[in-house]
Amino acid sequence: MKLKKIIWATDGSRESETALDYAKYIAGKSGAEILGVHVVPMPVQLLFDNISESKEEIKKWRLKIEDNAAKRFDEVKEELQKTGIKFDGVILKGVPSDKIKEFATRKKADLLVMGKHGHGFFESMLAGSETVRVLKSSRVPVLSIKSKNNAKAEFKNILVPIDLSEESDSALTYALNVAQLTGAKVTVIFVLRLDMYAQDLPAGALELVIEQSMKSLNKRASQLKKKFESKRGASRNIQMNTEVIHGMSEGVTISQYATKKNIDLIVIHTHGRTGVTRFLLGSVTERVVSSAQCSVLAMRPEG
Repeated sequence: MKLKKIIWATDGSRESETALDYAKYIAGKSGAEILGVHVVPMPVQLLFDNISESKEEIKKWRLKIEDNAAKRFDEVKEELQKTGIKFDGVILKGVPSDKIKEFATRKKADLLVMGKHGHGFFESMLAGSETVRVLKSSRVPVLSIKSKNNAKAEFKNILVPIDLSEESDSALTYALNVAQLTGAKVTVIFVLRLDMYAQDLPAGALELVIEQSMKSLNKRASQLKKKFESKRGASRNIQMNTEVIHGMSEGVTISQYATKKNIDLIVIHTHGRTGVTRFLLGSVTERVVSSAQCSVLAMRPEG
């Protein structure tokens, strides 16, 4: 994996600034340049189109946002020049999710970094829909950042939930690449939904299912790790372990496990290759993005 361009999507919020810290962290490790984008949301103006006395206020509000964004981009550019990281920023107008995706595609970005939550008036909109809208249709991997008080921007422990019924291993491959860059440890898990088995399985059968799943998980993860190391000529000895866990909800179970194990980053597919698996965005992945207390990198499965 070669990272050349990282998009930092910002709305001026605290989590956007935390997202910048992670963009800088990854750029510093990979040598990538950072492109900042701030989208001024236009739909709100439509609410006031028929109220003539409000038009001037809306214009002032929009110009203030654009001015603040331009100043912040200038500050970031000056700051990053000292570290050798190339940076440019652009201000766009429109629906944030649409413009961000279009910009990332047009610039042939390798990674899109943004906060999980928005700022001020738009906070609920961004947290509930804009970030998820980007995730749902972005062809570029999206790293959504969860702000933690005084937490350093770094990845030490990466979690990769995989679906053994799917053949794509691109999430694990991506996680191994990140681990290669950062020196992080990787944990690969498979989640058994208890409600799928508990009622029909006889006593002791759940343990057997877990044992069989663990064998399949170990085989798959170790084969991919060997393939990765031989193909990439890995310079680090990546530490990786596997575990089968279970719960009533995959999304909640993954998030709780991540908190318990002090995970910094979850790497997960946005959906299954067939589009009908349990890992459809809107169920498992969306729940992980919204409930995890750490950052989440969601990407389309390949292959």
